Amino acid sequence: MTKKIKRQKNIMTLVSIIITIIFLFPLYWMITTSLRPPGETFQNPTFFPSRICLDSFVLKNEHGVSLFTYLKNSCIVSLGATAITMVLGIPAAYGLARFKNRLISVALFVFLVAQMLPSSLILTPLFVNFSKLELINSHVGVMLADATLTIPFTVIILRTYFKDIPKELEEAAIIDGCGPWRTFIKVMVPVSSSGIVTALSMSMFMAWGDMVFSLTFLNQEGLKTLPLILYKAMGELGVRWEILMAYATVVVLPILVIFVLMQKYVVDGLTAGAVKG
Repeated sequence: MTKKIKRQKNIMTLVSIIITIIFLFPLYWMITTSLRPPGETFQNPTFFPSRICLDSFVLKNEHGVSLFTYLKNSCIVSLGATAITMVLGIPAAYGLARFKNRLISVALFVFLVAQMLPSSLILTPLFVNFSKLELINSHVGVMLADATLTIPFTVIILRTYFKDIPKELEEAAIIDGCGPWRTFIKVMVPVSSSGIVTALSMSMFMAWGDMVFSLTFLNQEGLKTLPLILYKAMGELGVRWEILMAYATVVVLPILVIFVLMQKYVVDGLTAGAVKG
């Protein structure tokens, strides 16, 4: 390696580190603000808290609900919506990729339109139907509502994976005595594992960050999710920035950790889904 190439590499590394620090600084400031004592954010703003204070995480709000109750509700909704999406979306994507029918293109168009529709457009019909089914103030209602957005996304992503898998694998499994369902479970799903992980992760991210459906279908304070209470905290808590940042930290960190652990699958999956036919 020549000195010129080595110098260029060092410069690029330094620039990358600087850019990373710039982008991560808001995250750092959010976490440190959540750990500051009350009032320190504006009275004595320093890079490090004068002392670590966890009151913002453990205090209950004026409704008597703790931050971890909202965290539990978000976990229930996001995991439930993701489970519904996987159970319905994976077989649907496989069927649209493998079966030949004139209605396949129509079904794909419907999924694409459903993915593009804004959430506010389907709120009214969902609210009417959920009221009849007694799913208002129920996490199940929010799960089903989130699934209306995550299932089309999953089908669009996974269809490209199933379509690209050679049919000889299915034929070999059938010759070995596997039926259609067993072939799907034992052969197709493992081969498409990277795409499934991508769809699972993105569906979880979408359900975790949902606020519109939670705001519409959840009125009881003990059932509300983190993004909703973060939105309401902007007005209710006023200048209590340490509490607001504690809420924001609990909202962001789980998704950040999941993305870091699964980034290889997510990036590879989205890239493959974009170039495969």
